[in-house]
Amino acid sequence: MKVSIVVATRNCEKHVRDLMESLARIVDENIEVIVVDSSEDSTPSIVSEYDFVKLVRLEKLGLNVARNRGVREATGDVIIFTDCDCIVPEKWVENILEVFRRENAHVVGGSALNFYKGEYLITDYANEGIWSIMPIYKEKIVFDKTSFRKVRLPPGNNLSFKRKVFEKGYFFDEEYSGGSDEIDLLWRLCRDGFKIVVDPSVYIYHKHRTSLLELFKQEYRYGMGHYIFFKKNKDSPLAWPAAIGSYAFALFLTALLISYLIFPLAFLVIGSFLSIVAIEVYFVLFLYYLKRKRLSLKKSIIYPVLDITCHALYLFGFLYSNIKDVIRRIAYRGK
Repeated sequence: MKVSIVVATRNCEKHVRDLMESLARIVDENIEVIVVDSSEDSTPSIVSEYDFVKLVRLEKLGLNVARNRGVREATGDVIIFTDCDCIVPEKWVENILEVFRRENAHVVGGSALNFYKGEYLITDYANEGIWSIMPIYKEKIVFDKTSFRKVRLPPGNNLSFKRKVFEKGYFFDEEYSGGSDEIDLLWRLCRDGFKIVVDPSVYIYHKHRTSLLELFKQEYRYGMGHYIFFKKNKDSPLAWPAAIGSYAFALFLTALLISYLIFPLAFLVIGSFLSIVAIEVYFVLFLYYLKRKRLSLKKSIIYPVLDITCHALYLFGFLYSNIKDVIRRIAYRGK
């Protein structure tokens, strides 16, 4: 079975060599590597040093534009996606193909392990948070329409498809930016009866965000992407929790602002109530990390703060994208 590995790159000069070196250890006559690049730095020069890579230059920007171009360039029976800030283990492709054979799956995904494990608390959080940014799967999971929102979906940096998925017209939606793009494709496939499987044997190492600011930006962008997912896929059970949370959050902030401007006493009451709720949520999360997950005291103290902040930024991103879309539609109607 022939395999195509597709990597979309843009300004990845700091990381791409590590990925190329890991791919060099697994490439054989049945594996092709396609890099679709839109960089302005030395990324294409570094990639060009590896003669097993087919380098495709792309002027139009966009992760999903690049992914779809990679699909069209691919000749493999299985098309695997990863990112430039990842490192793949030696049995990665072998394990993916085994899951395809064993499960008769259309899509196979897996874990994104922390390359910096133990070095940075921020990177550890990406795997250990209550709704992990980068999931770790400890058992096989088969997704269907019911379970779609109950388990963290596999990330796009470790996602494989049978070629016939794309031959039937399923591609990454190029309207997305920021996040939820792979969730959109996975939902359309799941809804239409394709089999999606994640397996613990399928994993890569990912260089998680090491900066607190980058982590917060990532969550905000994910929220922006989720609004697009909500707009396009209201039939998905995953679309609604963030939408309901965002609109409730917006109503609460509006009520808080009105009370501050008109009813100062009500503002104090609402503010006091909010403080009590925040403290209670914090301690529930603290106990969850300390007792249930048995993490260190330091992580158990800090992770709840990151949870609350990241989820708030996610909701803000959703709302910003929603407001921007409403303004755009009003402006369009006014023409």
